[in-house]
Amino acid sequence: MEAVSGFHFLLACFLLHGTPVTCNSLTVKNHLEPIPTPKDQLWKEFRLAYLPWVVMALALGATWWVWANVLIAPTMMGEVEIVRAQVTSPSVGVVQQVVAQRFDEVKAGDPLVVIKPSDTRNLLSGISLELDLLASRFNSDSQITLRRAEADYYSLRINLLAKKVELARSKVELERAEKDLVRNAELAKQNYVSQELYDISLKERDTAQKEMEELSAVIPGLEEGVEKLRVEIEQAGAFVGSDFSQKIADLEARLASAPSDANPIVLSAPIDGMVSGVWCSAGETVTEGYVMMMVNATEAMRIVAYMRQPFPVDPFPGMQAKIVTHSKVQRVLAVTEVENVGRFLEPITNSLARLGTDQMVDMGLPVSFKIPKEVKLRPGETVGLMLDGRRK
Repeated sequence: MEAVSGFHFLLACFLLHGTPVTCNSLTVKNHLEPIPTPKDQLWKEFRLAYLPWVVMALALGATWWVWANVLIAPTMMGEVEIVRAQVTSPSVGVVQQVVAQRFDEVKAGDPLVVIKPSDTRNLLSGISLELDLLASRFNSDSQITLRRAEADYYSLRINLLAKKVELARSKVELERAEKDLVRNAELAKQNYVSQELYDISLKERDTAQKEMEELSAVIPGLEEGVEKLRVEIEQAGAFVGSDFSQKIADLEARLASAPSDANPIVLSAPIDGMVSGVWCSAGETVTEGYVMMMVNATEAMRIVAYMRQPFPVDPFPGMQAKIVTHSKVQRVLAVTEVENVGRFLEPITNSLARLGTDQMVDMGLPVSFKIPKEVKLRPGETVGLMLDGRRK
Protein backbone atom coordinates (compact mmCIF):
# COMPACT_ATOMS: atom_id res chain seq x y z
CA MET A 1 0.00 0.00 0.00
CA GLU A 2 2.86 2.30 0.83
CA ALA A 3 4.48 1.56 -2.54
CA VAL A 4 1.34 2.61 -4.34
CA SER A 5 1.24 5.84 -2.34
CA GLY A 6 4.88 6.69 -3.29
CA PHE A 7 4.16 6.17 -6.95
CA HIS A 8 1.22 8.54 -6.75
CA PHE A 9 3.44 11.09 -5.01
CA LEU A 10 6.06 11.03 -7.78
CA LEU A 11 3.40 11.29 -10.48
CA ALA A 12 1.91 14.34 -8.79
CA CYS A 13 5.36 16.01 -8.59
CA PHE A 14 5.90 15.44 -12.33
CA LEU A 15 2.55 16.94 -13.24
CA LEU A 16 3.04 20.00 -11.03
CA HIS A 17 6.23 20.97 -13.04
CA GLY A 18 8.44 22.30 -10.34
CA THR A 19 5.78 23.14 -7.77
CA PRO A 20 7.16 22.42 -4.30
CA VAL A 21 5.34 19.52 -2.59
CA THR A 22 5.67 18.67 1.13
CA CYS A 23 5.47 15.05 2.25
CA ASN A 24 6.68 13.68 5.51
CA SER A 25 8.32 17.01 6.34
CA LEU A 26 10.49 16.82 3.11
CA THR A 27 10.38 19.35 0.30
CA VAL A 28 10.80 18.03 -3.30
CA LYS A 29 11.39 20.45 -6.26
CA ASN A 30 11.16 19.82 -10.05
CA HIS A 31 14.43 20.88 -11.78
CA LEU A 32 13.33 20.42 -15.47
CA GLU A 33 14.22 23.39 -17.90
CA PRO A 34 11.54 24.94 -20.26
CA ILE A 35 11.53 23.60 -23.79
CA PRO A 36 13.31 26.17 -26.19
CA THR A 37 11.59 27.40 -29.41
CA PRO A 38 13.51 26.50 -32.60
CA LYS A 39 15.00 29.37 -34.69
CA ASP A 40 13.23 28.18 -37.82
CA GLN A 41 9.95 28.56 -35.97
CA LEU A 42 10.87 32.12 -34.88
CA TRP A 43 11.89 33.09 -38.49
CA LYS A 44 8.64 31.60 -39.80
CA GLU A 45 6.59 33.66 -37.35
CA PHE A 46 8.55 36.85 -38.34
CA ARG A 47 8.00 36.21 -42.05
CA LEU A 48 4.31 35.69 -41.56
CA ALA A 49 3.61 38.49 -39.08
CA TYR A 50 6.12 41.34 -39.69
CA LEU A 51 8.05 40.93 -43.00
CA PRO A 52 5.12 41.94 -45.30
CA TRP A 53 4.73 45.25 -43.45
CA VAL A 54 8.49 45.98 -43.67
CA VAL A 55 8.58 45.23 -47.42
CA MET A 56 5.53 47.41 -48.05
CA ALA A 57 7.07 50.34 -46.13
CA LEU A 58 10.33 50.07 -48.10
CA ALA A 59 8.46 49.89 -51.41
CA LEU A 60 6.44 53.00 -50.57
CA GLY A 61 9.61 54.90 -49.62
CA ALA A 62 11.44 53.86 -52.81
CA THR A 63 8.42 54.79 -54.93
CA TRP A 64 8.24 58.24 -53.34
CA TRP A 65 11.99 58.85 -53.88
CA VAL A 66 11.92 57.75 -57.52
CA TRP A 67 8.82 59.85 -58.22
CA ALA A 68 10.35 62.96 -56.60
CA ASN A 69 13.89 62.70 -58.00
CA VAL A 70 13.83 60.63 -61.17
CA LEU A 71 10.39 60.54 -62.75
CA ILE A 72 10.03 64.33 -63.02
CA ALA A 73 7.98 65.20 -66.06
CA PRO A 74 9.04 68.69 -67.29
CA THR A 75 6.60 71.01 -68.99
CA MET A 76 9.12 71.80 -71.72
CA MET A 77 12.76 71.23 -72.60
CA GLY A 78 15.26 74.07 -72.85
CA GLU A 79 18.85 74.67 -73.85
CA VAL A 80 21.38 76.96 -72.23
CA GLU A 81 21.97 79.60 -74.89
CA ILE A 82 25.36 79.54 -76.60
CA VAL A 83 26.90 82.96 -77.28
CA ARG A 84 29.29 82.75 -80.25
CA ALA A 85 31.46 85.37 -81.94
CA GLN A 86 33.16 84.94 -85.28
CA VAL A 87 36.58 86.40 -86.02
CA THR A 88 36.74 87.31 -89.72
CA SER A 89 39.42 88.77 -91.94
CA PRO A 90 38.76 92.48 -92.71
CA SER A 91 40.74 92.38 -95.95
CA VAL A 92 42.76 90.18 -98.25
CA GLY A 93 46.07 89.19 -96.71
CA VAL A 94 48.46 86.51 -95.53
CA VAL A 95 48.31 85.03 -92.02
CA GLN A 96 51.55 85.86 -90.24
CA GLN A 97 50.84 84.32 -86.84
CA VAL A 98 48.07 82.36 -85.13
CA VAL A 99 48.32 83.39 -81.48
CA ALA A 100 45.46 81.38 -79.95
CA GLN A 101 44.63 77.72 -80.48
CA ARG A 102 41.52 75.67 -79.90
CA PHE A 103 40.35 75.34 -76.27
CA ASP A 104 42.40 78.39 -75.23
CA GLU A 105 40.56 80.71 -72.84
CA VAL A 106 40.76 84.34 -73.93
CA LYS A 107 39.60 87.72 -72.69
CA ALA A 108 38.01 90.41 -74.80
CA GLY A 109 40.82 92.29 -76.55
CA ASP A 110 43.39 89.47 -76.46
CA PRO A 111 45.22 89.05 -79.81
CA LEU A 112 44.17 86.00 -81.81
CA VAL A 113 45.54 86.30 -85.36
CA VAL A 114 48.06 88.59 -87.07
CA ILE A 115 47.44 89.27 -90.77
CA LYS A 116 49.73 91.00 -93.27
CA PRO A 117 47.41 92.84 -95.69
CA SER A 118 48.03 92.45 -99.39
CA ASP A 119 45.44 94.93 -100.69
CA THR A 120 44.22 97.92 -98.66
CA ARG A 121 42.58 99.80 -101.51
CA ASN A 122 39.09 99.15 -100.16
CA LEU A 123 39.98 100.69 -96.80
CA LEU A 124 41.56 103.73 -98.41
CA SER A 125 38.58 104.14 -100.73
CA GLY A 126 36.30 104.16 -97.68
CA ILE A 127 38.31 106.94 -96.04
CA SER A 128 38.29 108.89 -99.32
CA LEU A 129 34.50 108.54 -99.56
CA GLU A 130 34.02 109.84 -96.03
CA LEU A 131 36.25 112.79 -96.86
CA ASP A 132 34.09 113.63 -99.88
CA LEU A 133 30.94 113.47 -97.76
CA LEU A 134 32.52 115.66 -95.09
CA ALA A 135 33.61 118.24 -97.66
CA SER A 136 30.13 118.26 -99.22
CA ARG A 137 28.51 118.79 -95.83
CA PHE A 138 30.93 121.56 -94.97
CA ASN A 139 30.27 123.45 -98.20
CA SER A 140 26.46 123.03 -98.08
CA ASP A 141 25.73 123.64 -94.39
CA SER A 142 24.13 127.10 -94.12
CA GLN A 143 24.26 127.17 -90.32
CA ILE A 144 28.03 127.38 -90.17
CA THR A 145 29.12 130.92 -89.33
CA LEU A 146 32.85 130.44 -89.49
CA ARG A 147 34.86 133.19 -90.98
CA ARG A 148 36.54 132.80 -94.32
CA ALA A 149 39.86 131.98 -92.74
CA GLU A 150 38.31 129.08 -90.88
CA ALA A 151 36.61 127.86 -94.06
CA ASP A 152 39.93 127.96 -95.88
CA TYR A 153 41.54 126.13 -92.99
CA TYR A 154 39.08 123.26 -93.05
CA SER A 155 39.11 123.04 -96.84
CA LEU A 156 42.89 122.94 -96.92
CA ARG A 157 43.00 120.37 -94.14
CA ILE A 158 40.50 118.13 -95.97
CA ASN A 159 42.54 118.52 -99.15
CA LEU A 160 45.69 117.56 -97.25
CA LEU A 161 44.11 114.43 -95.85
CA ALA A 162 42.74 113.51 -99.30
CA LYS A 163 46.25 113.79 -100.73
CA LYS A 164 47.56 111.54 -97.97
CA VAL A 165 44.92 108.97 -98.84
CA GLU A 166 45.92 109.18 -102.49
CA LEU A 167 49.57 108.78 -101.51
CA ALA A 168 48.82 105.65 -99.49
CA ARG A 169 46.81 104.26 -102.38
CA SER A 170 49.64 105.06 -104.78
CA LYS A 171 52.08 103.14 -102.58
CA VAL A 172 49.79 100.12 -102.71
CA GLU A 173 49.48 100.44 -106.50
CA LEU A 174 53.26 100.81 -106.82
CA GLU A 175 53.88 97.66 -104.77
CA ARG A 176 51.39 95.71 -106.88
CA ALA A 177 52.87 97.07 -110.12
CA GLU A 178 56.41 96.18 -109.07
CA LYS A 179 55.32 92.62 -108.24
CA ASP A 180 53.58 92.31 -111.62
CA LEU A 181 56.65 93.72 -113.39
CA VAL A 182 59.03 91.25 -111.73
CA ARG A 183 56.73 88.34 -112.51
CA ASN A 184 56.18 89.37 -116.15
CA ALA A 185 59.92 89.98 -116.65
CA GLU A 186 60.69 86.39 -115.67
CA LEU A 187 57.88 85.08 -117.83
CA ALA A 188 58.97 87.22 -120.77
CA LYS A 189 62.47 85.72 -120.61
CA GLN A 190 60.91 82.28 -120.96
CA ASN A 191 58.50 83.49 -123.69
CA TYR A 192 55.45 82.74 -121.59
CA VAL A 193 54.10 86.27 -121.99
CA SER A 194 54.37 88.72 -124.86
CA GLN A 195 56.64 91.75 -124.92
CA GLU A 196 53.55 93.95 -125.11
CA LEU A 197 52.29 92.68 -121.78
CA TYR A 198 55.70 93.30 -120.24
CA ASP A 199 55.70 96.86 -121.59
CA ILE A 200 52.25 97.46 -120.07
CA SER A 201 53.51 96.28 -116.67
CA LEU A 202 56.52 98.55 -116.97
CA LYS A 203 54.33 101.52 -117.87
CA GLU A 204 52.00 100.90 -114.95
CA ARG A 205 54.97 100.74 -112.60
CA ASP A 206 56.41 104.01 -113.92
CA THR A 207 53.03 105.76 -113.71
CA ALA A 208 52.47 104.65 -110.12
CA GLN A 209 55.97 105.70 -109.15
CA LYS A 210 55.56 109.11 -110.76
CA GLU A 211 52.21 109.68 -109.06
CA MET A 212 53.66 108.77 -105.70
CA GLU A 213 56.58 111.16 -106.19
CA GLU A 214 54.26 114.00 -107.15
CA LEU A 215 52.03 113.47 -104.12
CA SER A 216 55.04 113.22 -101.84
CA ALA A 217 56.18 116.63 -103.14
CA VAL A 218 52.74 118.26 -102.73
CA ILE A 219 51.93 117.09 -99.20
CA PRO A 220 54.69 119.05 -97.36
CA GLY A 221 53.47 122.32 -98.89
CA LEU A 222 49.89 121.59 -97.86
CA GLU A 223 50.98 120.74 -94.33
CA GLU A 224 52.85 124.01 -94.11
CA GLY A 225 49.80 125.93 -95.33
CA VAL A 226 47.50 124.21 -92.82
CA GLU A 227 49.80 125.00 -89.94
CA LYS A 228 50.14 128.61 -91.05
CA LEU A 229 46.38 129.10 -91.26
CA ARG A 230 45.89 127.44 -87.87
CA VAL A 231 48.32 129.85 -86.23
CA GLU A 232 46.60 132.83 -87.86
CA ILE A 233 43.16 131.66 -86.73
CA GLU A 234 44.34 131.12 -83.18
CA GLN A 235 45.93 134.57 -83.10
CA ALA A 236 42.66 136.07 -84.36
CA GLY A 237 40.76 134.34 -81.56
CA ALA A 238 38.68 132.11 -83.82
CA PHE A 239 37.39 128.76 -82.66
CA VAL A 240 38.97 125.83 -84.44
CA GLY A 241 37.90 122.84 -82.30
CA SER A 242 34.49 122.30 -83.90
CA ASP A 243 32.73 119.12 -84.94
CA PHE A 244 34.48 119.20 -88.32
CA SER A 245 37.87 119.32 -86.64
CA GLN A 246 37.04 116.22 -84.59
CA LYS A 247 35.82 114.28 -87.63
CA ILE A 248 38.93 115.17 -89.59
CA ALA A 249 41.10 114.12 -86.66
CA ASP A 250 39.30 110.78 -86.54
CA LEU A 251 39.90 110.21 -90.25
CA GLU A 252 43.56 111.15 -89.82
CA ALA A 253 43.87 108.60 -87.04
CA ARG A 254 42.26 105.93 -89.22
CA LEU A 255 44.65 106.71 -92.03
CA ALA A 256 47.64 106.58 -89.69
CA SER A 257 46.54 103.19 -88.38
CA ALA A 258 45.76 101.79 -91.84
CA PRO A 259 47.32 98.33 -92.16
CA SER A 260 50.50 97.93 -94.18
CA ASP A 261 53.63 95.78 -94.22
CA ALA A 262 54.97 97.69 -91.25
CA ASN A 263 51.58 97.83 -89.53
CA PRO A 264 49.89 94.40 -89.81
CA ILE A 265 46.31 93.73 -88.79
CA VAL A 266 45.91 92.23 -85.32
CA LEU A 267 42.54 90.53 -84.83
CA SER A 268 41.49 90.43 -81.17
CA ALA A 269 38.90 88.44 -79.22
CA PRO A 270 35.50 90.15 -79.32
CA ILE A 271 34.22 88.51 -76.09
CA ASP A 272 35.46 86.60 -73.07
CA GLY A 273 35.34 82.87 -73.66
CA MET A 274 37.07 79.87 -75.17
CA VAL A 275 38.30 79.38 -78.72
CA SER A 276 36.08 76.63 -80.16
CA GLY A 277 37.41 76.55 -83.72
CA VAL A 278 40.50 77.62 -85.69
CA TRP A 279 40.31 77.58 -89.49
CA CYS A 280 43.56 79.25 -90.51
CA SER A 281 47.29 78.63 -90.29
CA ALA A 282 50.45 80.71 -90.65
CA GLY A 283 51.33 81.47 -94.27
CA GLU A 284 47.79 80.93 -95.52
CA THR A 285 46.19 83.55 -97.79
CA VAL A 286 42.73 84.62 -96.66
CA THR A 287 40.06 86.67 -98.37
CA GLU A 288 37.94 89.48 -97.01
CA GLY A 289 35.20 88.12 -94.74
CA TYR A 290 36.84 84.71 -94.29
CA VAL A 291 35.93 83.18 -90.89
CA MET A 292 39.23 82.47 -89.15
CA MET A 293 38.17 81.63 -85.58
CA MET A 294 35.15 81.06 -83.41
CA VAL A 295 34.98 82.16 -79.76
CA ASN A 296 32.27 80.75 -77.46
CA ALA A 297 31.32 82.42 -74.20
CA THR A 298 31.88 80.15 -71.20
CA GLU A 299 29.38 81.87 -68.92
CA ALA A 300 25.74 80.86 -69.32
CA MET A 301 23.47 83.88 -69.83
CA ARG A 302 19.96 82.39 -70.06
CA ILE A 303 17.94 79.32 -70.97
CA VAL A 304 15.88 79.30 -74.17
CA ALA A 305 13.05 76.77 -74.50
CA TYR A 306 10.36 76.21 -77.11
CA MET A 307 6.75 75.44 -76.24
CA ARG A 308 4.95 73.37 -78.84
CA GLN A 309 1.27 73.37 -79.63
CA PRO A 310 -1.09 72.73 -77.94
CA PHE A 311 0.27 74.96 -75.18
CA PRO A 312 -0.06 73.33 -71.72
CA VAL A 313 0.06 76.75 -70.04
CA ASP A 314 0.10 80.39 -71.12
CA PRO A 315 3.60 81.62 -70.22
CA PHE A 316 4.17 85.20 -69.08
CA PRO A 317 7.20 87.14 -67.79
CA GLY A 318 7.70 86.47 -64.10
CA MET A 319 6.07 83.02 -64.12
CA GLN A 320 7.73 80.72 -61.60
CA ALA A 321 9.47 77.61 -62.91
CA LYS A 322 11.86 74.89 -61.80
CA ILE A 323 15.06 73.87 -63.58
CA VAL A 324 15.79 70.13 -63.69
CA THR A 325 19.20 69.10 -64.97
CA HIS A 326 19.96 65.71 -66.55
CA SER A 327 23.38 65.17 -65.00
CA LYS A 328 24.02 61.77 -63.43
CA VAL A 329 26.72 63.23 -61.23
CA GLN A 330 24.56 65.77 -59.42
CA ARG A 331 20.99 66.54 -60.38
CA VAL A 332 19.95 70.12 -59.76
CA LEU A 333 16.46 71.32 -58.98
CA ALA A 334 16.44 75.13 -58.81
CA VAL A 335 13.74 77.79 -58.86
CA THR A 336 13.77 80.38 -61.65
CA GLU A 337 11.29 82.55 -63.55
CA VAL A 338 10.38 83.40 -67.11
CA GLU A 339 12.40 86.32 -68.48
CA ASN A 340 10.74 86.93 -71.87
CA VAL A 341 8.15 85.27 -74.07
CA GLY A 342 8.20 85.43 -77.86
CA ARG A 343 5.30 86.95 -79.75
CA PHE A 344 5.28 84.40 -82.55
CA LEU A 345 6.27 80.81 -83.28
CA GLU A 346 9.59 80.20 -84.97
CA PRO A 347 11.47 77.19 -86.38
CA ILE A 348 13.46 75.18 -83.86
CA THR A 349 16.95 74.71 -85.29
CA ASN A 350 19.00 73.52 -82.30
CA SER A 351 19.17 70.20 -80.47
CA LEU A 352 15.59 70.62 -79.20
CA ALA A 353 14.10 70.06 -82.66
CA ARG A 354 11.95 66.94 -83.10
CA LEU A 355 10.84 66.19 -86.64
CA GLY A 356 8.20 63.61 -87.43
CA THR A 357 7.96 61.53 -90.56
CA ASP A 358 5.37 63.87 -92.08
CA GLN A 359 6.85 67.10 -90.65
CA MET A 360 9.14 69.42 -92.59
CA VAL A 361 9.91 71.87 -89.77
CA ASP A 362 9.47 71.90 -85.99
CA MET A 363 7.79 75.08 -84.73
CA GLY A 364 7.65 76.39 -81.18
CA LEU A 365 7.06 79.49 -79.06
CA PRO A 366 10.42 80.75 -77.71
CA VAL A 367 10.54 81.35 -73.96
CA SER A 368 13.67 82.55 -72.13
CA PHE A 369 14.41 81.85 -68.46
CA LYS A 370 16.80 83.43 -66.01
CA ILE A 371 19.67 81.35 -64.62
CA PRO A 372 20.11 81.65 -60.84
CA LYS A 373 23.60 82.61 -59.72
CA GLU A 374 23.99 79.50 -57.57
CA VAL A 375 23.27 77.17 -60.52
CA LYS A 376 26.26 76.30 -62.71
CA LEU A 377 25.21 75.32 -66.22
CA ARG A 378 27.29 74.85 -69.34
CA PRO A 379 26.34 76.64 -72.58
CA GLY A 380 24.56 74.15 -74.82
CA GLU A 381 23.37 71.98 -71.93
CA THR A 382 19.81 70.61 -72.17
CA VAL A 383 17.59 71.04 -69.10
CA GLY A 384 13.97 70.39 -68.18
CA LEU A 385 11.62 73.15 -67.08
CA MET A 386 8.50 72.75 -64.96
CA LEU A 387 6.20 75.79 -65.17
CA ASP A 388 3.89 76.97 -62.43
CA GLY A 389 0.91 78.66 -64.10
CA ARG A 390 -0.24 80.45 -60.97
CA ARG A 391 0.10 84.22 -60.99
CA LYS A 392 1.49 86.03 -58.01
